[in-house]
Amino acid sequence: MRIGLFIAFCLGSFPCFAETSAGFADLTDLSEAERPLALSIWYPSEGHATTAIGGNAVFLGEPAVPAAPLPTEPLPLVVVSHGGLRSAADSGAWLSSSIAKAGFIVAKINAPRPESASIAVNEVWRRPQDISRAVDRILSDANWGKLIDQDSISAVGFALGATAALSVAGAKLDVDHYMQSCDIEAPFAGPDCGWYASQGVTLTQTKQDGLAGLRHDPRITSAVAIEPEYLAVLDIALSDTKHLLVSLGNGDEIPNTASNISSVEVADSSAVDAFAACTDAGPSILEEDGDASICGPSKERREGIHQRVTKIVTSFLSGEDK
Repeated sequence: MRIGLFIAFCLGSFPCFAETSAGFADLTDLSEAERPLALSIWYPSEGHATTAIGGNAVFLGEPAVPAAPLPTEPLPLVVVSHGGLRSAADSGAWLSSSIAKAGFIVAKINAPRPESASIAVNEVWRRPQDISRAVDRILSDANWGKLIDQDSISAVGFALGATAALSVAGAKLDVDHYMQSCDIEAPFAGPDCGWYASQGVTLTQTKQDGLAGLRHDPRITSAVAIEPEYLAVLDIALSDTKHLLVSLGNGDEIPNTASNISSVEVADSSAVDAFAACTDAGPSILEEDGDASICGPSKERREGIHQRVTKIVTSFLSGEDK
């Protein structure tokens, strides 16, 4: 089924949930020494934001209230996995913050950035594992574990993080077809195929035991995938978990073959709108590398798209899209 595009989106250039701030805390998961995870925890707060998270010279940070008082009752948990093999930490802060302000506890995963293409090809199976590890870490924490509604745990991701969200929610990866994903001519090949090729790496170098270990985490009750990579080699209908596929702009049409799959296209947007809004200096900094288009036409337009995406995602997570 397809969610109606007539959802009542918020207007203006400020977040829809202006009456609520986002609290912020840190957790780490060191259960795998070679792959430590830093978790950014976002949650509803009535405090006043005193800092910005995830900002840099190019992208604006997201206002937050560090160490704000914790929620007083259990809330649904949402684990966010960002996209891009070389994305900066907290690149998904804008969505994490907005979901938290809608009444959720959000764990944004910051995993180590792959140092080479030969390491990066394994992210396709490592990131689903990261999501399960994040759930383990939070539920076992003395402070956070008691604040989670364990009957409502969702995964949300961008790009490769979206692929991870679908995988951990039960989508099955067709390994043989995945291995051929970079053999397709551009623009249909994966976004990292050129980088792999430049380092003499192919998808066939992905560790087979890692791919074989992809498993549905039954604690995940729903998944949101924004611009997922390798969608053509994922069978989502095999899972009975609720899935929402979000396309930024003209995406592939999703066959209406399963009642557990919803999809929506965000008109007048593109994949780069998954990035945070840019600073005033951002376009000129990126122009030096020939990629100023990442900032889009304006900060206001990017923020407007973010509001629309946030409304779609939170409506789905809250069950308001029915």
